[in-house]
Amino acid sequence: MTRGRRHRVGTLAACVVLACAALGASAWLPAGASAAGSSGPRTAGPVQPAPPVLVDLMGRGAGAATPQLPIGLGALPGARETAAFAAGRVAVGVVFLQSDGSLMPSSESWSRGDPAYPGQSRRQLVLAKIRSALDWWNAQSPDGSLDVFMPAAGSYGAPQTVKVGYEPIRMDVKYGWKGHPVLSDAAWRWQAMSKLGFGPGAKNDKPYPETRFADRIRARNDADWAFVVYVVDSLNDKDGMFRNQVVAYTADLFGPYSMLTYDNDGYHFDNFDAVLAHEMGHVFGALDEYAPPSAGYPSTGDLTSGYLGVRNRNAVSGGTTDLPCIMRGSNDTLNAFATGQLCLSTIGQTGLRDTDGDSRPDVVDTRPAFTTGLESTDAGGAVSLRGAVAERPRKRGVISTGVYFRRDLSIEVPHDLRYRVDGGAWQALAPTDGAFGEPSEGWTLTTEPLTPGYHALYLEGTTGEMVDRTRSLWAGPTPVSLELATNAAFTKKAVTVAPGAAARVYVRSTSGGLPVARLAPLQLVRLSDGKVMATVTTGENGVWTGTLTPARSRTYEARFAGAGQFEAAVPSDPVTITVR
Repeated sequence: MTRGRRHRVGTLAACVVLACAALGASAWLPAGASAAGSSGPRTAGPVQPAPPVLVDLMGRGAGAATPQLPIGLGALPGARETAAFAAGRVAVGVVFLQSDGSLMPSSESWSRGDPAYPGQSRRQLVLAKIRSALDWWNAQSPDGSLDVFMPAAGSYGAPQTVKVGYEPIRMDVKYGWKGHPVLSDAAWRWQAMSKLGFGPGAKNDKPYPETRFADRIRARNDADWAFVVYVVDSLNDKDGMFRNQVVAYTADLFGPYSMLTYDNDGYHFDNFDAVLAHEMGHVFGALDEYAPPSAGYPSTGDLTSGYLGVRNRNAVSGGTTDLPCIMRGSNDTLNAFATGQLCLSTIGQTGLRDTDGDSRPDVVDTRPAFTTGLESTDAGGAVSLRGAVAERPRKRGVISTGVYFRRDLSIEVPHDLRYRVDGGAWQALAPTDGAFGEPSEGWTLTTEPLTPGYHALYLEGTTGEMVDRTRSLWAGPTPVSLELATNAAFTKKAVTVAPGAAARVYVRSTSGGLPVARLAPLQLVRLSDGKVMATVTTGENGVWTGTLTPARSRTYEARFAGAGQFEAAVPSDPVTITVR
């Protein structure tokens, strides 16, 4: 099966306490932090949320317009859609930040060991914790098809250490746009991304350079989605927090990056995997569920989020359920990680919901649509047809915090496409461009020689689920009968309308009493002067319907003007539209 390859992001923001007011991002407060921002004792006790600190590197705040982003063709994710839901292959690019002391004194070094883990590489300890978080999410997939992974050593996007001139853990909050604090992570992020070949724009993060880096990781690792995890060393830091009391955060819903410190203040390194698992919930579209620390904070039960637009019903404030969940924050997150628990709200928001209970998440439980074109037959009775098959992606929902997706997405493409005639053997459909692998594909087929007359063609294919479609075909020269009427039952041949009013007309094409689908071109002809009023094609049921608005009383008939195997011996019976 061929999967999608692309992604994009929505609005930009990141905030303290695992989410961002009206912007849809996330971050963690340190355990034991006070509202004034002091570090407090480094314990794993319950978190007392502090007011959120808006992080807006692009100079856009709550209520700012969502940027217009390019939209790709088809249903596959585009280059800026970093992630949409927890399904498919998700590549995680891990970047260890290391200060080289060139712009400020360096106080941390990944080469130093942690006294709590003597003789062990801290990078390897972190990677083991990251694998634990990834495995935790993989275990949540109802069909086991979610594969969140780090690219292997030697692969593009494999874990790496990047040197920057700043010491990230010692950076201060800078006050910028409209007086809101702006976390200065751009200072070290832009340096790191530039060294990896993804420098920022001249002025800001439009889009994040991590988006382009993640897109490259996705493409090079045959993944559907990708995001970046920055790890900031804080071993020697007195409280394991950034200077504005932040421990961990995610840039925005659906990525493209998360930022975590080594020891997570009061959560300690032992819970690094639980903290990351919570942040990954935001990457997959889930909101926080703890009580809002300030008015307008996006963790209430009246909000919707995730690709499917699922209500945040497990929120402490305004929710309707009270279930253990990774998105509850603080000790609730730690306990949910230990027990592997997701609430129904988070299951829906991350796209893991399986409404019909078939073990396939709704977001990939999709079916392709077949269309068929005009057929022709050769002298030996072989019938040739052309058509198309297209993925029908799950419809996106409404996200309260902004517009992140401007079209429906799927990571599936039609595959296992085949056909057979009557009771014959199944044969593979041939793509018109040489290979299937896009959300919408053309196909052609030519049957073996068939006996003159009616035959049944069976088409079969799948994206998430198999679809069977049957259509009629005829071998040899086939006379087609045309009917024109002014009612759907094809019993009325005349109708009277007021001046300027439209009359509905119906055309039906059949052969041997069976509908002839997609018959074209058919012409509606005005008999008084032979003018063609419309050129139409019948639908899958062999029927076309439309309207005519004559200026005066007129009589019409339907004619077949095509070529190939279908022939109309005579035009349809005429119908008359009287204007009175």
